[in-house]
Amino acid sequence: MSDIHTFARPETEGDTRKIGDAYIDGLSRYDEGARYTYHLGAHDLALFWTSPSAAEIAGFRSQPIEVGLYQNGPAAFLLYKIDQVCEWSDVAFNVKRLPEAERQLPDEPTGERARFRLTLVDTDTGIIKAKRLVSLDKVMTQALRHAMREQAAQPFNHTLYDIAVQETYARFPDTDALVRAAELVEATHG
Repeated sequence: MSDIHTFARPETEGDTRKIGDAYIDGLSRYDEGARYTYHLGAHDLALFWTSPSAAEIAGFRSQPIEVGLYQNGPAAFLLYKIDQVCEWSDVAFNVKRLPEAERQLPDEPTGERARFRLTLVDTDTGIIKAKRLVSLDKVMTQALRHAMREQAAQPFNHTLYDIAVQETYARFPDTDALVRAAELVEATHG
């Protein structure tokens, strides 16, 4: 493994769920979409797709991934693309939308790459179909850490957050346009 793919901290994934396990015990159906958090020492993106094909699962596990960041007031947007599998998509986030007990903030020091854990869940069964752990570029690591820490330091108003999300989607016709306006877009490593 080259230096670009190694981590200074132990290589533990943190999430012990395996392919074939339920994403959440007792839940077997989800709406299509995405969920982004920082959890167990990694940025965590769960994608909920209806009946992912064998080709989508294989691509999820192996194709290059790009990520971006766009911010509008209390709302930030993680932008993501998996080559030949998933065109540019986005998920809005604010750390204060999570219950306080679940709220975690990135703590990677300057110059370190963060872990980026991806999980693919079948919406019809709630079963994990694929998992992947890559690293974020150093600049993206710091940008996300800064965005989340700024969110945590500010008072949160759910209505203002919803307005910022709606305003962003009204301004940009699709995620490709959002990517062009993004503060940062980087390839992941690994």
